[in-house]
Amino acid sequence: MAKPYSMDLRERIMAAITSGQGRESVALRFEISLSSVGRYIKRFREKGSLAPDKFGGHKRHTLADEEERLRGWIAERPDMTLAEIKERLREIGIKVGQTAISNFLRQLDLTYKKNAARGRAGARGRRKGSRNLV
Repeated sequence: MAKPYSMDLRERIMAAITSGQGRESVALRFEISLSSVGRYIKRFREKGSLAPDKFGGHKRHTLADEEERLRGWIAERPDMTLAEIKERLREIGIKVGQTAISNFLRQLDLTYKKNAARGRAGARGRRKGSRNLV
């Protein structure tokens, strides 16, 4: 995601607009879109400031309150699948996807690897060795 333009640039854009330059010429001069110029004018009229809104930040994870419960379930059954965890969470009224569960477990360092005994599937369409040329 792109960062907001600097306050210095925003102030220079508004100075150009208030000095009587047209929106199109200001957009060309500062190499920004015409819609950005319009948004800055609107923001200045409505809020009296050109400062951008809060950008980024941290969002608390949906499963943060369920950490102890998840740790307990995994301690009981370390081989529990994400689908089973998702089902248990659904039963207690928490609706999340498997990706969200996986990301949260990774954040808690509760990851597990595939069983090496199962082996891997070979590459599709590949044969072992070369064909005989006749």
